[in-house]
Amino acid sequence: MELSSSRAAASVPLRRKKTPMGQAGIYQAVTRWSLGILFFLLPLFFLPATVDAFEVNKQTLFVILTSVALLSWLGSMVVEKRLSFRAGWINLGPLLIVVGALVSSIFSLAGYQTWVGQAVQEYTSFLTLAMSAVLFYVLVNTAHEPRVQRNLFVALLASGALAGLVTVLVVFGVPLPMGLGEIRGFNTIGTINAFVTFLTVVTCLGIGWWLGGKKGEENLLPEGWQGNALRGLIAFIGIVTLLLLLAIDFWVFWVIAMFGMVLLLAFAFLQQGELGKTNRFTLPLLFLLVAVLFLFLPSPLRLNLPVVVSPSYGASWNLTTSVLKESPLRLAFGSGPGTFAYDYTKYRSESLNAGNFWSVRFDRAKSHILTTVTTFGVVGGLLWVLFVVAVALKALARLLKERDHADWKITYATFGAWGALVCSLVLYSSNMTFQFLFWALTGLLVAQVARGVKETDFGRSPKLGLVFSFGFMVVAIGVLTTLFVTGQRYASEIAYAQAVRLDRAQAPAVQIIQKMGRAVSYNSLSDVYYRNLSQALLKRTREVIAEAQAAAGEGGQIAPEQSQQIQRLVVAAVNASKRATDLAPNNVSNWVVRANVYRDVMSFVSKAEDFSAASYEQAVKLEPANPANHVNLGRLYLAIGDRARSLKASENAELAKTAVESEQKTLASAEEILLRAIALKPDYAPAHYYLAGVFERQGRLPEAVARMEALRNYSPTDIGLGFQLSMMYLRIQNYDAARAELERLVKISPNYSNALWYLASVYEIKGDLQAALKQVEKVAELNPDNALVQVRLQKLRAGELTTRIPQPVEEGNEEAATSVEGGEVVSDASAPAEEGVEGVPAEEEDLVDQQ
Repeated sequence: MELSSSRAAASVPLRRKKTPMGQAGIYQAVTRWSLGILFFLLPLFFLPATVDAFEVNKQTLFVILTSVALLSWLGSMVVEKRLSFRAGWINLGPLLIVVGALVSSIFSLAGYQTWVGQAVQEYTSFLTLAMSAVLFYVLVNTAHEPRVQRNLFVALLASGALAGLVTVLVVFGVPLPMGLGEIRGFNTIGTINAFVTFLTVVTCLGIGWWLGGKKGEENLLPEGWQGNALRGLIAFIGIVTLLLLLAIDFWVFWVIAMFGMVLLLAFAFLQQGELGKTNRFTLPLLFLLVAVLFLFLPSPLRLNLPVVVSPSYGASWNLTTSVLKESPLRLAFGSGPGTFAYDYTKYRSESLNAGNFWSVRFDRAKSHILTTVTTFGVVGGLLWVLFVVAVALKALARLLKERDHADWKITYATFGAWGALVCSLVLYSSNMTFQFLFWALTGLLVAQVARGVKETDFGRSPKLGLVFSFGFMVVAIGVLTTLFVTGQRYASEIAYAQAVRLDRAQAPAVQIIQKMGRAVSYNSLSDVYYRNLSQALLKRTREVIAEAQAAAGEGGQIAPEQSQQIQRLVVAAVNASKRATDLAPNNVSNWVVRANVYRDVMSFVSKAEDFSAASYEQAVKLEPANPANHVNLGRLYLAIGDRARSLKASENAELAKTAVESEQKTLASAEEILLRAIALKPDYAPAHYYLAGVFERQGRLPEAVARMEALRNYSPTDIGLGFQLSMMYLRIQNYDAARAELERLVKISPNYSNALWYLASVYEIKGDLQAALKQVEKVAELNPDNALVQVRLQKLRAGELTTRIPQPVEEGNEEAATSVEGGEVVSDASAPAEEGVEGVPAEEEDLVDQQ
């Protein structure tokens, strides 16, 4: 009976109420798992759902997992009813940096881009910096145990190995899902240079573990197959790193690798005992030897890797000093996070126009520390440097004075990787992955060297417990709000990416507007969305005008409902462009688009030409060294002059007189601004093209012809340019030159109807009936339904010749076409394209570096 009772009791599971300590353990496990996933996933994470597959996705992941780790850490203390944190003056560093960034953000030249980040500026935004400080404090207080740090480092090593494997497969042309293998230099970090820097840091971490990997109680690497697997992982990462270092062969990366290896080897030799006697020095010594050798000798390895272009150190330094000299405010706090591109457009050297990268707007300096000083000011840069020095001194003191400590090897390995990372931030630029790595390794390093732990039991201080619980609720609400906003922002990025894909696929403007409207509804603070929305609305306006004109027929009136629709679209396009400039008034792209919108709707908006000119002038002010802004303004003056020219034949004498004066004035303004553009860039084809148009309208045809001939010689395959030159030859009655040019065009494009059409006219003027008839017959084959061609063909067959120049057989479309480049809708004008101008190589001017 007792046995039966015992069995019955044993068969019924006892339901035990979880103790507070058990609940705290759950919270602590969530913290550790969140951090582990973050360390493993962030270097690998990318999604093609957004225009930028890397930075915005990495920032979103970073914010979510760091927020979860923060809430679970604070929640564990609430459940335990005990406040516990690792004290120390070094904890003030991140707080002071965030405060300095806050002041810089308040006075920033940008808005949303400063606070949240967009256009690959997420890494330097206030949101990222604030969450980085949160990550630092979470790591310092929850990852001080060696077991936790080992797990995090294993996650990072595994992430680096997997990322290296993907890149090696891409380099050697192995097919990958989603067509990734076809993207030259694809990796999960960013540019190929950024990836090599990342692998170099991870290699330093792995070799630090390698040096401390001898069997024993304090061994960093576990025994058995797990230890062998980790050694294989470290060796693989090192081999991939050396392969890519040799392939790129850029001195900065060799210096970073040397610095990390020297740190590791120096402390390994200093350490007494088994670490100093180990034979594992072979790998780091080999790495150091290769780095020193190829720092001075060229690498024999050449792989098909993309070239990364960035401002030189000299150009970066000059730009930094220009910004700091603006005012005491800029000296102290810079131009604001994420605003380097604004500074670059304003202060870049005019000498850069002689190179191939004159139109590139760089968004970061050569060195991350220079980007920091430029955008965060002397205060922000000094705080960062002091914090780095403080952490370095704290770690050095631990390494030099406590070499017998049980955790010495972990500190040693962490410090080597951290030192290489700091070296990279001083010598090279940064991105989202490096910002995460810096604060993650710094937090782990401080967790190892921090000593004091302060604890307070809420049972002894109920008021403190109440205050902490209330603070926890406030933080929880703030975190949840941040997550909600982040989700909304990510939804807007997806909608924007969909709009970009639709535009690239030449989809109807209505579909593009629908997606852009959704992006704006999710995030009404992004100037990028409004700028592109205005372009999509302008494209739809052109479509509706074309549809209305087709429905009305030649000489007919547009229907009232279509006229109203056009007016609504025009108003919407203007308002969207204005909203973009209101949100980011220092972004030159916003003013260019706003000016383009006003220019294209001059027929519908009163004084639109004045608003367009003012917008172009603002663009010139924000980017004075770019000749394209001057050409846009000159092109506008040319269009205004053409409008005035059409009124010169008015029966109203006063109106005709005013039109003559207006045309002369605007043409003079166009000439002045276009000559200024040519002074900035003498080989800029569009400037010469529109200047020739000015000369033609002023009756200075020989000068116009000379300009067009120079353009033709520079771009001989540009058929449109050659055709306009031939028309000028006809106007000045240089028929031999016109015939030669038209014959040249026909050789390039045998089916170019207008060239054949006017070549026939030249033959008629020369009296060559058969040659003229042959050209018109070919035009008739290409345009069988054209009545004008049939009439002329009949006359030629009847033997009738004429010296009158006919109207074109094909009317050219002079309107701008909307396209997408680099994720943004841009206006593609009918002027000659700027094609790879061969000027003075930029690297010889010490303005731009190519690696």
